[in-house]
Amino acid sequence: MNFKIVENRKLSEKDFLLTVEINDRKLLNKIKPGQFAMVSVSSPQSFDPLLKRPLGIFNVEENNISFIYRVYGRGTKLLTTFKKGEQVSVLLPLGNSIPDQFDRYLFIAGGIGIGGVFLAAKTFLQAGKDVHLLYGEKSKENLSALPVIEKYKIPTTTFTEDGSYGKKGFVTEGLSEFKDRVWIACGPIPMLKAVKETAEKLKVKCFLSLDMRMACGVGACLGCVVKTTSGYKRCCVEGPIFDASEVLL
Repeated sequence: MNFKIVENRKLSEKDFLLTVEINDRKLLNKIKPGQFAMVSVSSPQSFDPLLKRPLGIFNVEENNISFIYRVYGRGTKLLTTFKKGEQVSVLLPLGNSIPDQFDRYLFIAGGIGIGGVFLAAKTFLQAGKDVHLLYGEKSKENLSALPVIEKYKIPTTTFTEDGSYGKKGFVTEGLSEFKDRVWIACGPIPMLKAVKETAEKLKVKCFLSLDMRMACGVGACLGCVVKTTSGYKRCCVEGPIFDASEVLL
């Protein structure tokens, strides 16, 4: 469907916040924390690039849905040119969701991985669950989601590799303090590997939100398969949320 753009705001050197208006309550009610959307990066008059880009559903506020994205290549660069009031083609909601049956959560976000866990952290906190967020980046200027995190008063420990804000080091260095919670992690593969290994060592229940390259987003093309203990699974359909013990990274 085509949705009107409310804003496409620059947050940092490479990060942007795209917000679209959805006046369909049934559709909004279908969205669950951890799901994603396929967002077109071409104008309605063009099919170049043909493929949409997978973006985690970062936030939902009333009739507005937001996506936080980082410019990596031509597609995301083109997305930055979209203006307020224009139309953008979006397919959503896609994928499975973050389990909500637990009482205590630790969310671990590495870089733009915050886009995969923020909505769950916000939603679960508002539902009365015990929530803590670990948010890591290279430096202070890359912590593009920090103002939104502070707005919703999500308990957060921040890490920067250069020590310019919060604790100095990698976001995975704070894991051992939270072994009495269920872990939900989203970020670069090396970070997810470290989270998975630590969770196994501490015998902690852990889920990973995998940010894979996708073509269709609906399981048809088999372009985003993930190797698991029970064979290959499609990240867009069986995921993007996987039990860490099942994923072979």
